Amino acid sequence: MRSENPAQPLNEENKCIEMIEKALNVRIDLQLVPASDWATKKSVILASNDMPDVMQGLTVDDLRKYGATGMFVNLLDYPDDIRDYLNIVQASDREEATRNFLVDGGMYAFQGLEYNRIDIASIPAIRMDLLKESNLSVPQSWDELYKDLLIIKQKHPDMYGFSTRNGTTYMIGQYAFELGSGGYPTFSKSGMYFEPTSKTWVYGPTSAGFMHVIQFLANSYKDKLLYPDYATMNKSDEFEKLSNGTLMMVTDNNSFVGRVYNPNIKGKNPDAYFDILKPMKNSNGTQRALRYEHDWTDDFVAISADTKYPERVVKAINWFYTETGRMVTNFGEEGVDYTMDNGTPTVNQALIDKHANDSDVFSGIQGDLGVGLLGLGLYVDESLYAQVSDPIMISEGKLIRQWTKDGLIEYNKSLPNFTTEEQQRITQLQNNIENTFMNEIDLFITGKTPLSKWPDFVKELQGQGTEELEKLYNDAYQRSLK
Repeated sequence: MRSENPAQPLNEENKCIEMIEKALNVRIDLQLVPASDWATKKSVILASNDMPDVMQGLTVDDLRKYGATGMFVNLLDYPDDIRDYLNIVQASDREEATRNFLVDGGMYAFQGLEYNRIDIASIPAIRMDLLKESNLSVPQSWDELYKDLLIIKQKHPDMYGFSTRNGTTYMIGQYAFELGSGGYPTFSKSGMYFEPTSKTWVYGPTSAGFMHVIQFLANSYKDKLLYPDYATMNKSDEFEKLSNGTLMMVTDNNSFVGRVYNPNIKGKNPDAYFDILKPMKNSNGTQRALRYEHDWTDDFVAISADTKYPERVVKAINWFYTETGRMVTNFGEEGVDYTMDNGTPTVNQALIDKHANDSDVFSGIQGDLGVGLLGLGLYVDESLYAQVSDPIMISEGKLIRQWTKDGLIEYNKSLPNFTTEEQQRITQLQNNIENTFMNEIDLFITGKTPLSKWPDFVKELQGQGTEELEKLYNDAYQRSLK
């Protein structure tokens, strides 16, 4: 059982399933749950301990909550049968993270891993044609960016600078780290983030630098750079506004730029295109950005302890991490769906032509075969991107890789491993803190509450236990280093 992402619809019977069954001599009944219903469905199944043989799409929190209950197979009971997987996750580049995902010493799930991925980060991308139109240089600081957006606004009064696709906290997470503070990183619903300068976990909204984040967003709203309905905008709405020329900039996963936003806006305006900005100097004079975790922490695959043939199922999932399994689950059938050219898989041109008119050619091909991250892939290889995406996406990936090596971009850190008692207290504290935060934050952004009241709001949040929350996180983090 797994969720089905609307960006890449799957069939319960597909090419990838057929090839897996043939290779492993097993029958796979694929149960797909719409992504919109997945969280609820998953929670009900886990709470009732009525899971199918294999369940994909578990988070780190799910493992920590249910791992030691006896619900899942402990993979470490079958070390010889998961040797391919262990060789990957216990290598030097992953061993620290792997230890962090153990529960009471047990390994209760396989993790979705990257083999070859186009480097991506949550990073600003601006309409370069608009900068050129106004004879503006590419901004090197956030102050320069703001001035540029205002100049573009004067020429195009109906345009807005930016918006978001998942509500206020998601938007804050796209800007807070670059602006010198942090909180709500990637898809987190928590204001907690890892501050690399102090090597500590911090509740972002009460940190000294967070005032710059709120000032930026409040100014943007006042100057009509921030889209007025940002708080309720969803992914489809943002896609429409970026494609029809309503928004000048987007700060989000840069892969959308090359495979979705640019192809669509060029269909309406051949000169229009988005490109990413190198991390800009903030008010502290520093440059930094945040990228997603090295692998996926919301795509674990657990096996039910009640499965009839645990050893066979464990062996089958391990196969996904072999060379053969990786190729099948990412590219389909060699000689039919792809060929190998100098060690690089090249997808059949007929498949590309078949999906040429799809809004996202990459997802269309992968959905057709049932492969890749949103298909049956667990050891993800995104080589296909180079064939079907705007070349700008590939060049952006190389830039992000270089900026990461240069120390300008940090990997988002996975949460520490908490004890049961710590997790219960953290849940209680975070519920109270985030309820208080959400009740007030949009009032500050929209100017209904003056920024002069922000210090009082910080004290209110601290009164809900932010300092205790930080201590719980940092105590757990220090344990993980030993």
